[in-house]
Amino acid sequence: MEPNRRSGSPESILGGRLLAFAGDGDIVGLSQYVTALVYGAAPGDASYDDVLEWVVTTIADVITDKIGPIIDSEVDGVTGYAVTLRTPDGIQLAIDDLPVPERHVWKAIAEVLDGDFPRAHGTLAPVEHGSEPGEQAHALIEAVSWLDRLLDLPALNGPYTVPE
Repeated sequence: MEPNRRSGSPESILGGRLLAFAGDGDIVGLSQYVTALVYGAAPGDASYDDVLEWVVTTIADVITDKIGPIIDSEVDGVTGYAVTLRTPDGIQLAIDDLPVPERHVWKAIAEVLDGDFPRAHGTLAPVEHGSEPGEQAHALIEAVSWLDRLLDLPALNGPYTVPE
């Protein structure tokens, strides 16, 4: 039996639609749809907050699926994730060095990777409720674009061990 596409949550359906815009390279369509969502005029029952949280959780899920658990041998074989961001030029960035709202979004992704969903929800609050509409739109467009790029990356074979 095939799954019913409409049985997904409103935020996953809308998030998937935004991801399709990004995948097709339709930045205008993505921007228009996100702007409508920010202003509460997008079709469907999903709110901006729900869609942003769905994208953040999905990014963490894709990271987990693509690389599996990272084993840090210096911490007695404990598994976990260390998020390292790099610019297109290869310069390493700390999450705290990112501008707002990207900083909040990546902190939330790291918290989801750690399994701390309530803290991730709280970390997104400044974006969801304290940002102006342009910043909210920018945050969601960036997050959807990151998800699209992550989906295109190949998966690693086996667990990754942090070098000593």
